[in-house]
This record gives sequence, C-alpha cells and structure tokens, in this order.
Amino acid sequence: MATKDYKEASVIARKRRAANIAAYYKPPTWKEEDLPKNLTEFSLKSGYYTNDELAIIQSEADVILEKIRTKSWTAVEVAQAFCKASALAQELTNCVTEVLYAEAVERAKYLDDYLARTGKTIGPLHGLPISLKDCFVTAPHPSSIGMAAYANEPLQKDTLLVTILRNLGAVFYVKTNVPVAMMMAETTNNVWGECRNPLHKYLSPGGSSGGEGALIAMYASPLGVGTDIGGSIRIPAAWSGMYGIKPSFGRYPVYGTKSGIPGQEYILSVNGPMARSLKSLQLYSEALLSEKVAPWNYDHKLLPIPWRKNVIQPPGRKLRFGIIGIDDGLVHVHPPVERALNITKAALEKQGHEVFAWSTQEHEALIKNLQAAFFDLGGGAIMDLLKPWNEPIFPCMRGYALAAAGGEGELGPTKMRMMTIRRNELQKAYLDQWNATATDDKDRMDGIICAVAPWAAPRLGQTQQNLYVGWTGFVNFLDFCACTFPVTFADKNLDKPRDMKTFKQLSDIDGRIQADYDAEFYHGAPVGLQVVGRRLEEEKVLEMVDVVAEALKAT
Repeated sequence: MATKDYKEASVIARKRRAANIAAYYKPPTWKEEDLPKNLTEFSLKSGYYTNDELAIIQSEADVILEKIRTKSWTAVEVAQAFCKASALAQELTNCVTEVLYAEAVERAKYLDDYLARTGKTIGPLHGLPISLKDCFVTAPHPSSIGMAAYANEPLQKDTLLVTILRNLGAVFYVKTNVPVAMMMAETTNNVWGECRNPLHKYLSPGGSSGGEGALIAMYASPLGVGTDIGGSIRIPAAWSGMYGIKPSFGRYPVYGTKSGIPGQEYILSVNGPMARSLKSLQLYSEALLSEKVAPWNYDHKLLPIPWRKNVIQPPGRKLRFGIIGIDDGLVHVHPPVERALNITKAALEKQGHEVFAWSTQEHEALIKNLQAAFFDLGGGAIMDLLKPWNEPIFPCMRGYALAAAGGEGELGPTKMRMMTIRRNELQKAYLDQWNATATDDKDRMDGIICAVAPWAAPRLGQTQQNLYVGWTGFVNFLDFCACTFPVTFADKNLDKPRDMKTFKQLSDIDGRIQADYDAEFYHGAPVGLQVVGRRLEEEKVLEMVDVVAEALKAT
C-alpha cells in the first residue's frame, strides 16, 4: 500500500530485506562491544564459513571463472557462497538493499546445466557473481537510490548494463546501499540507514557506491559495479582498499540507470567496476566492451570503441607522471595520505619513471563550478521527492534545499548556456596545460597521481559537516578517466598530526578537516590514491595503475 511517510516506507523496505535474507541464511549476531575494529578479519575467522566457502569467497574473479569453467566448482556453489557472505556483510555493515538470492540460485543452476549439456560456457562471465549498486534496475525489484519515494516501487525494465552482463553469464544476487539520491560522500539515508567500513568500523565506507565498497571489502563480492558523478566509485574504492575505475562518458553503457538528478547532462554520471584486484577490472572491461558484444549498438550514447590491449607503447617504456602534492589549492590531505604520496613517488622513481609536481592552478574554478552545478541542477529534482515524504535533510545536502528554495526550477536557458560555456573553457584550458608538459626531448605526461580525498577514510559522519570531493570531482568536471589503487594503511607511529599552531589553512574547511585528524583513532585506515588519464584513456589508465602497483610491490 502506498504511503507518504518515510518511516513507514523504511519499515516496509527493511522487512522485505530481512525476510529475503532469513529465507536462506541466519547469520550470527554479536554485541557491538564484542566486535573488533576490523570486521573483515573477524568475519573470516568467525567460524561462519566452511573451508570450501572461504576458498571461494577469497578468490578473485579470474580464478572463480576458471574453476567454474573447468567444473572444479559449480556456479551454484559459488553463488551460494557469496549469497551467504552477503548476509553476514549486511549484518555487520548494513551494506545491502535488495536481496536477489532466489534469482541467483535459479540462474546458477541454469548455467551449470548449460555447461554440462554443451561443454561450453554461456559467455566470458559465466557464473561470476556480480553485486550492483542500488541504482541499477533488476526488475521487478525497487531501486530506491536512498529515497522513500522509490523504496517500495516495483520496476518493469532492467538497466541495459544488467541485461548485457546477464547475457555474458553474470549472476546477480544483491544490490547495495547508497546515500540519499546518491549525492553524498558517505553512505547513509532515511530508508536503509548508515553503512560502515568493514576494515575499520568507526569509519565511513564512502559514497555514493559505499555499499559496494563495504560488500567487496568483506569478501562478499568478487566484483561490483558502481557509478561516479563526483567521486562515487573512487572514494569508496580508496576508503576500502581496492581498485575502482571511473571512465569517461561513452565507454561503459549507462542507459536505464536510475539517476539522483535525472535529465541533467552538465556533469555526466558514469559507471564502472570495483574489485580487490586490478585484473578483475581488466577482465570485466574486456568482456563488456568486446566487438562481439558491441554494446554501442544498444546504448545510443556509447562510443564504438572496443577494449584495447597494450596501449602503452613501446611496451615497458618509462612513464611521466605529474603528482599533486599535499594540497590541491583548497584542502590539505591528512598525514597518512601524504605518506602514501611519498611512498608512491619514491617507488616509481626507483623504477626509472619520472614524477614531477603538477600545478592545481585551475582546480579551484573546476571544483566551485562543479559544486554550484550540483546544487543548481539537483535542488528541485531532489527536494521534490523528499518533501512529500517528510524526509529530513542531511546536513551536507542543505545546499540542495537552499537551491530549491531559491527557485532552481527557473534556472533558465541563459544561465545554463553560460555554465556550459564556462565548463568548456575550463576543460580546454586543462587540456592545454596537460599538452604543455611536452618538450623538445620529452613526450607529454602520461597521467596524474593524486589523492582521492583529504582523509585515508573519515570517521562516520565527518563529511556531513566537512564534505569535500574536490580531489575526485575535478576529474568528473573534465570528463577524464581515473582508477584508484591501494597503497598502505594509516599508522599512528608514522603519521603524526600536524602542528595546528603553525599550520596555515587554505580555507575554513581545510582547517576543520586537519583539526579532525587523530593518529590513534585513524590507525589502520586504508589509504589509496588514484591515477588520472585523459578523456577515453581507460585502457591506458589501468595499464598505468598496473605499473604503479608493481612499483609499490617491488618496494
């Protein structure tokens, strides 16, 4: 029955989730005070899993696919192991929204029967469990995107990406938690509640693909798909110690994905894979963007560019990286992130790569235009859905309420044209700056290495008062591509707080973020960075990340 009260909508949605999990699994419960800081380690040693299940859930995508192909494991065994793992992940982190266990087992049985009958796999992703951010439609299940208005609304048609991945052999078993309208850097909403980081339970898993990050970090998914409009893949990936790629618009199919700000194309939302291994991202991309699949024949916004291999030529050549140091002109990073930057720079230079300082002279304008656009374009769209359900506004989303109250619905063609002209000018200026790195004896730089956020990962609720996505948002504004990579963990003995008496803040929010740093509290937080490439250089970005990862491994 329809309701216009967000609390009632939440009760209905949570009861549905609980019933769908309980029909298959009853994970143990613990008192909060008995749970350690690292929930992932705890879960793997808890006795919840059999040895066979542990072997499955701790395997990466390529191993899982090979085991199923050679009939060492069945698709049903694999699906059930990850369904069981997701039930525990939900219990410990609140990372799941919709539960698709029945469909997953049925699909896995079909795949096993097909392999037994034909001796062939149905596609390159045959039997691989893939988790999905809540915005991907798997009809008839709702896609709430963290809003009561959509929480219990059945849907009729799958997102195009879901259809393509299913045809490639993927098995869908859960959808994952997001913030309200997917427009916050932490994952909390009035329908499903707050999700926490399994690697450090007092920290945020990020947003908006935070449920994905938490699920994968809990070894409850071998590969997930998130979306990114201001950092929503990279922030959760970095804060959960994994790889996640934000592509340029036009590389991965987007049609039919639920949007927090539907209809706007000023800042283009994209989707991409997240996983604990870089190889999983490459495997996914190669399968999805093959000439045989040709998804550009089905998504009118997609560019007909098949996935390419070995794009860095000649093979093994030394790379040139610009690196953004401890600040981007507006906000400094915390000490653990500064150390990660130094570690990465030293590791690359030891392997003979060039790393030089990259100017952020354009970043303030990029970031301020991005933030203003979100509020101007999203205020009315979001508030029109929240108000009828009496949903409270989270502190970091007050800008949307103010924009709506100020008449966002009358943005007008003149202001929109001026916004677009300014965006295009900034994009061209940045490209010129990049091209200017070429000299008489050196090619232009290959990529940028920089932080993903000021924090290694912030304490729960920290971004409500101090939301800052400038480190990722500039990439979205430029429609460049980028991929995260893990570097280290915060260490209270190595990452000492800055002297706030002598620290010179660049902005008010910079001062507040630095004052929040507590070496003891943040000890153990995962620290990741990102490699940024130019528009439509997704293959090169993953290859560059591979170079960086190998350099870090060597040290």
